[in-house]
Amino acid sequence: MFRDENIRDYNPVSTSSHYSPNQEAPPNAESIAVFKDVEKEYVIDKYKFKALKGASCKIPKGEMTFLFGPSGSGKTTFLNLLGLLDQPTAGEIYLMGEKVSDFNDNRAADFRSKNIGFIFQSFNLISVLSVLENVEFPLLHDNINRSERRERAEHYLEAVGLGELINRNIGEISGGQRQRVAIARALVTNPALVIADEPTANLDIRTSQEIVDLMTDMKSKFKTSFVICTHDETLINEGSRLIHIVDGLLQDTGGLK
Repeated sequence: MFRDENIRDYNPVSTSSHYSPNQEAPPNAESIAVFKDVEKEYVIDKYKFKALKGASCKIPKGEMTFLFGPSGSGKTTFLNLLGLLDQPTAGEIYLMGEKVSDFNDNRAADFRSKNIGFIFQSFNLISVLSVLENVEFPLLHDNINRSERRERAEHYLEAVGLGELINRNIGEISGGQRQRVAIARALVTNPALVIADEPTANLDIRTSQEIVDLMTDMKSKFKTSFVICTHDETLINEGSRLIHIVDGLLQDTGGLK
């Protein structure tokens, strides 16, 4: 039987105010992720381009963290490194207390599948599958029987408000509902960290705020850390962790007013 108590344990952390990326995490906070002097350099033709420059920050466990910056600032590079989709050129990255920056591809994939969920701008749902089947899909690689897969998928679809739409085809639901499916799919493996890359970019203003509010609720309900990439300052919740990135550099913004 799948129950909420199966979700990993967590000690609550205060989120009463913003603090800047290079500050130490609050003393009572555990860091879900730590970047130490991380750099990422790409070589295009013979030109070297540094997309991330000496990035150092801590992302506290169990918080909603927003990665904010303009297009081309290095946000996607930061997320790719955080999600173990790429390796840094220099520096160290720790996730859940484990140094992950030296992982080979196989070890990174195994760690990622067990500990990280992803939410994409374009939803990345499978059109030939139903709402329920899309949420079940990440569980197919685990040794989980069919009845438990269904129960877990239904559990998270209920949590995001789509319990009555589980048998609908993806083409029969709205953009906002599709992103809710994507959130349920990201949570179904019980990850410690969920990474959302511009999750509201294809949605209208009202639906965008609803999706951010939903992720905030899911963070509280399931004690999951969220890192949300956005260029829209209006979506950043008061009291959330803020990392501002410009031209590959993490900026000390002093928090939002």
